[in-house]
Amino acid sequence: MDRIDVAFRGEGSGVAELTWGQQSMLLTMDRERSWLPMGGHQPVAPGTTVADVVGELRYSLERYQSFRTRLRHDGGPLQEVHAEGTLAVEVYETSDPAGFAGEVEHAYRTAEPDLAADWPLRAAVVCRDGRPERLVVIMPHLVTDAVGAGVMVAEATARVATPVTGPQPLELAAWQRSPSGERQSAAAVRHWERHLPSIAVLAPSLHPDPERFPKARFTSPAMAFAVAAVAARTGVDPATILSTAFMMAVGQVTGTDQVAVRHLVSNRFRTGLAEVVSPLAQLGLCVADVSGPLDAALGRVARASLAAHKHAYYNPLHLAELLAGSDTDVTRTVCYNDRRTQRVSAAVPSTDDGVFEWVGASTGPTEPLFLHIDDEPGALVLTVDVDTAFLSRADAEAVARTMESIIVTGRG
Repeated sequence: MDRIDVAFRGEGSGVAELTWGQQSMLLTMDRERSWLPMGGHQPVAPGTTVADVVGELRYSLERYQSFRTRLRHDGGPLQEVHAEGTLAVEVYETSDPAGFAGEVEHAYRTAEPDLAADWPLRAAVVCRDGRPERLVVIMPHLVTDAVGAGVMVAEATARVATPVTGPQPLELAAWQRSPSGERQSAAAVRHWERHLPSIAVLAPSLHPDPERFPKARFTSPAMAFAVAAVAARTGVDPATILSTAFMMAVGQVTGTDQVAVRHLVSNRFRTGLAEVVSPLAQLGLCVADVSGPLDAALGRVARASLAAHKHAYYNPLHLAELLAGSDTDVTRTVCYNDRRTQRVSAAVPSTDDGVFEWVGASTGPTEPLFLHIDDEPGALVLTVDVDTAFLSRADAEAVARTMESIIVTGRG
């Protein structure tokens, strides 16, 4: 293994409070006992040199403040953006680049970094006969979220030379401390406060699974086709159809018509934030009556979801203060994350039941139920994380299959 020291110098430096997105990520890291690594390994284009890869890494370090940010704990936690520094990039030579890159990724993910002393980016180049074939990049969610990572990759690939679009973390933190930011946060916290008395939380189980936090994958071609058909019939967007079906499924499995779901909201629809490379996603509270057939519930969930998204941008410490004084433990509600990239399904008609399989376990504590939706060619894929201290494996599977049934039948 060789090492290349990548020196960088970027615009902007200083110390500030964490942004709301950063603080939300830090609280999640503490709750889940994980540094929430993101990234992975991928092939590099033929003809790419080690110098080319180093140039791409230097581009991101210099362009985005969050890539050169460390935590400070004196009076904090605080974020400290550095104007310059040096990142050590490992370079490996092997006859099996793909396999070895997977091993490097695993090592990076399992070795928790010192976020106050280390740069938040770990990178390695894996070569065969001196030619780079794989790039491994791992970073904590404190650097960015999935949408921000997509912006970063697109800009780095195109080598965008114009100034960064939207506020960088230091500017974002300053606005959030301003009177306008305080008003936004206060309104969001009031939204949560209004709904807390009506929330039915999950009761703890007397018999949790020995493997308390299992993970499942449910692949459904039928749901991918059916959601487009329901959208064409009702004029309702697929996002609302999916979230409604999920809330109805949760209600049927848990025995309640008034369902509360914490939606992970990207906050990218807000003015000037679409292309920010920093974490912005936060949980919004969606509470709705999901009784009756699907068509009847769609409008109620649409209105509740709009309110949840509007009030998903807040100071998480202020929300934590509210929840600490409440008799309602909102952490005993389910979570939902629609991270599809295709807004219209291109799936072919299918009536086959989806394939549900348990695929391992979460690395640490998770929410009572956290359902993530992704799309792949011809199917929707649900990733289900469950805490069996609140819902059984059978309950988790029932939620996924009931959601599919509601959309495929169009009834509920």
